[in-house]
Parts: sequence; structure tokens; C-alpha cells
Amino acid sequence: MANRHAPTEFRHYEAAHLRHMESLRKEGFIHEDNLTFEPKFGLVWLKGEIACKGQILITVFKILDVLEGEGARALVQTSRYNYNASVQGYGNIIRRDNAHAHPGHANRFHVHRFDWKSGAELGGSPNCCGPEGWPSLAEFIREVADWYHQHAGELPDAQAVATLGLREGGPTGV
Repeated sequence: MANRHAPTEFRHYEAAHLRHMESLRKEGFIHEDNLTFEPKFGLVWLKGEIACKGQILITVFKILDVLEGEGARALVQTSRYNYNASVQGYGNIIRRDNAHAHPGHANRFHVHRFDWKSGAELGGSPNCCGPEGWPSLAEFIREVADWYHQHAGELPDAQAVATLGLREGGPTGV
């Protein structure tokens, strides 16, 4: 199996991203997003929000290093990521990132799990997941969709869709 986090040309990365998002929209859990690619300081930032059923909002902040070249043919590779899912108006569900190290962890890759009703981090969280536990954005969205299907009966309105753009600044935890 090819390394899904290996360097690739930006045009291929962007095309794969758009295909995954379209496929996920067709599955019905996500409804819309305002994700954008922004070239900055020799990097490409992918950031924004994804509105999902159950009033679940996924915030994304990802940094792609430009290894060589420029424009659509630039060779890029993800170096940092932060994916956060929350129930809008309540609290976080899950956050996966490598934005910072935690004492006692072998590496920077970790996952935080929360009680969405109280916002409290669950016992034992964060957990080190290592580079092998580093999800693609599509894998993270599917993980959140699985959580939604398991908890839909507990949510205030399982069919309501989160609203984009209510939050100022960056994703939680960045």
C-alpha cells in the first residue's frame, strides 16, 4: 500500500481532496464546507470548516510543506495537521493532531476525546497514536460520521446541520 502521506504534486493532492469531499458529500453526513488552500511563506495551508449532520462542525488546519517547485506542479507533503469535531453550541467530540508534543508520548501524533455534553476531556486522553495512527482528512471525517451514527439518539437534533463561519480565529487546539 502506498504511503498516503508521501510527497505528491499539489495538483494531485488538490484533485484527490476534491474527489474525497465530493464522495463524502454524496454519503450524506457532510453538507457543505468552506475549506480553502492558501499558499503562505513557502507552505500551503488547508483550513476551514465542514458542516455536518447532528450540528457537528469539523474544523481543519493543515500545513503542506512545499518541498520543491511552485504552483500546481509543486511537490508538497503534509507536515502539521489539526482536525477537530464538535457539536455546535456544546463541546468537542474528538481532536486529532500533531501540533504539539505531550509529556510521556513517544511522538507528536495524538488524539483527544471529549464528552461533548460537558466539554470535558475523557480519562486517559490524549492518547499517543503514532504516525501509523495519523488519519487523512477523509478518514477523520468517516471516524466522526461513525461517532454520529452511534450517538445520533443523544444529540439535540440529529438531522440539523452545523452552520459555517460562526467561529472567529482558527480551529480549536491550534
